[in-house]
Amino acid sequence: MNLIRTYRATTKGVRVHVRSKFEPRFSKPDQEHFIFSYHIVIENRTKRAIQVLNRNWLIFDSYGKLRRVNGRGVVGVQPEILPGQLFKYDSACDLSSTFGSMRGHYLVKSTTARPFKVAIPEFRLEVPWALS
Repeated sequence: MNLIRTYRATTKGVRVHVRSKFEPRFSKPDQEHFIFSYHIVIENRTKRAIQVLNRNWLIFDSYGKLRRVNGRGVVGVQPEILPGQLFKYDSACDLSSTFGSMRGHYLVKSTTARPFKVAIPEFRLEVPWALS
């Protein structure tokens, strides 16, 4: 069984939903290489269009290793999201341990406000057999 959980956070009317799951077909447990995919939905609940400028991630594994990932936009774009609309994307992360977590924020701007940070909720990355 592959556990899939949903995590949510809302900042200034922008809601971020995250679902993560272990990807056994791309992982190599005997080499301590574990792949996790995650699906993100950014929902604009404000009355103005917003644009995702940057992403900032903190990735933790169970060995205490911290990795920082910063970059422009998401999946190669800086999406503009109209009021009431969603932007969805999929990505993945590798760990050298059977479980860890990710969290972070997006830098977002609207047409009338200075850029602000939108929280990405902390979500778990875990292989199913590590839970038993």
